[in-house]
Amino acid sequence: MKFKIFLCCVVLHTVTFGQQSSANEVLELLDRNFFSANMEYDMEMSIYKKEKVKRSYFMHVFKKDDKLRLEIVKPNIEKDRRILNDGDNLWMYLPRSSKLIKIPYKQAFLGGDASNRDILRVSLVDDYKVTKMETNNETQILYLEANDLSVSYNKVIFYLNRENFAPIKQEMQSLSGKTIKTINYEDIEVIDGKYIPTRFTIVDALQGDTKTVFLYSNLLLEVHQPDVFFTTGSLSK
Repeated sequence: MKFKIFLCCVVLHTVTFGQQSSANEVLELLDRNFFSANMEYDMEMSIYKKEKVKRSYFMHVFKKDDKLRLEIVKPNIEKDRRILNDGDNLWMYLPRSSKLIKIPYKQAFLGGDASNRDILRVSLVDDYKVTKMETNNETQILYLEANDLSVSYNKVIFYLNRENFAPIKQEMQSLSGKTIKTINYEDIEVIDGKYIPTRFTIVDALQGDTKTVFLYSNLLLEVHQPDVFFTTGSLSK
């Protein structure tokens, strides 16, 4: 990130609680354009250990309003496993046993560096509030704090492109301010005027030698599935 230097000072504009509405508008725009946008897409997930792929998955994802449904396509051993975020809870359908189980948001997503909430989030605004916003010539920086203890990370710093508000980087922190994970957003694709990253790299600061890479493809900003498709009763069908 580059900062403009003038007279040996960093020219940085800080928005605090006096301009909270402005900061919240930026958070809501990010939410609408990226996190809570209705869309359908393919997602490939690769888990790396010491720069070698340890495990890969291919999935299809549907997001509609406050609900998200994910279906695993590959590998074959995981095929037809389905996950539903119904806006309040996470559910997983296990095809081998025909069981439907409730899973925690903070649990690692398929054994990778991301949590379930990192990948299956349906709203950023519901989880966090803005405590401060900074801007420079190129970047908008949002400082977020969790609304309650159910959220995976107590603090989040979001780096956005100032011109189009596309996410650049996200740092997840503990209550003490220590960085736990970093998400880098890359390969921005413009769809119907929305700037959506199609490559995420998640690095766990505590692990050091692991990372998880997500590749999004075939993005459609519309979902034709009926509401019943996003219910627990439909997961076994």
